[in-house]
Amino acid sequence: MRILLNVCGSISAYKSVDIARGLVKAGHQVRVILTKGAQEFVVPQVFKYLGVEEVYRHDDDFKYPDKVSDPGTVLHIELAKWAETFVVAPLSANTLANLANGNANDLLTTVFLALDNETTIALYPAMNSNMLANQMVVYNFDKLQDIFPNILILPSEQGELACGDTGFGKLPQVDKIVATLPYLTTKNTGKNILITTGPTKAPLDSVRYLTNSSTGITGFHLALEAISRGHLVTLIAGEGSTEKLIFLKDLPNLTLQMVSTTKEMKDRVLEYFPTSDIYISSAAISDIEFEAGDEKLKKSDLKDFLPIKRSPDILSTVMELRNDQKFVGFAAEVNLTVEILREKWERKPVELLIGTEVNNGLINKKEIKGFKNEEASYKFFKDGKITFEGTLSKIELAKNILDEIL
Repeated sequence: MRILLNVCGSISAYKSVDIARGLVKAGHQVRVILTKGAQEFVVPQVFKYLGVEEVYRHDDDFKYPDKVSDPGTVLHIELAKWAETFVVAPLSANTLANLANGNANDLLTTVFLALDNETTIALYPAMNSNMLANQMVVYNFDKLQDIFPNILILPSEQGELACGDTGFGKLPQVDKIVATLPYLTTKNTGKNILITTGPTKAPLDSVRYLTNSSTGITGFHLALEAISRGHLVTLIAGEGSTEKLIFLKDLPNLTLQMVSTTKEMKDRVLEYFPTSDIYISSAAISDIEFEAGDEKLKKSDLKDFLPIKRSPDILSTVMELRNDQKFVGFAAEVNLTVEILREKWERKPVELLIGTEVNNGLINKKEIKGFKNEEASYKFFKDGKITFEGTLSKIELAKNILDEIL
């Protein structure tokens, strides 16, 4: 993705260096514009060392024709055409006012005015909480959102500010911006996608529980990929999933629900399923339940076995309620065969069944498979046959699943 990173004069401007580093490392093409105020906090050369393609100062619009062979080149027009995503991080109150009032007094603001409605615009304000709540600042935010359909204003975070105050106004974590920025969009296809991810817990008593090693990374990438395509996403995640899920909390077009037990996950799925177009069941849902009591089981009460029962089959339940919805199921097995996939598909004939081998590596110190890894081997089972078999990263997996089901 071609990302134009704009940096304003703010104490948090130093974080823009790490944002640029993270975006370049993730494989994106990055160019940077520094306002006059930003240059008081960071210097252009730093970005160049990190692999950024170009770094521009606030007044480079007037110098640029002297640097290129084509004297007709206009920098702010070329940059506006080049950028797929226009991001301002951090956004100062001064630049906000310039954008809201259509001022064209530096390179950042002139590029902004030259953008078309297909370019995603992401603004990350960073300022004192009193300034953030000021009526003029709020008015300027509202004005921008009323005028531009392709603008996203991402909420700041709460914490100790540079002035010593505590409140909202902090720039979000760098990792959060890097992970989510490339997926932001204002497109809306009207599709509602319901995704489950991560593990569920089966309480044994009031202290202990049984769970698994699922991290929820697959659901994290599925949610981001679906958002980037303009879909509305509800993500129901089991506690114990990757901490990255918190990055999704404030994203537009996404609802994040955290649950603990299989029953809680079932209740949330039944709540959101009726309005969904697609249900992707990527969660590692516990297959068993215990007769858990309110007290901790004591050693003297322990027997050689514990009575168990099957937990509810959420996918089977919602398939009985289907009303034109499409389904994606997952089959995680220690030894995965075509016969196992076929048997599962015949019992629950989903539009797409994803098979993968998993192993937590705890028994006989075997290789960890699936869990915690960024890639794994997968089999796609569709219309009664294998349609794909191979190794994919979980980012690639998410793209392939949505390509198949949409």
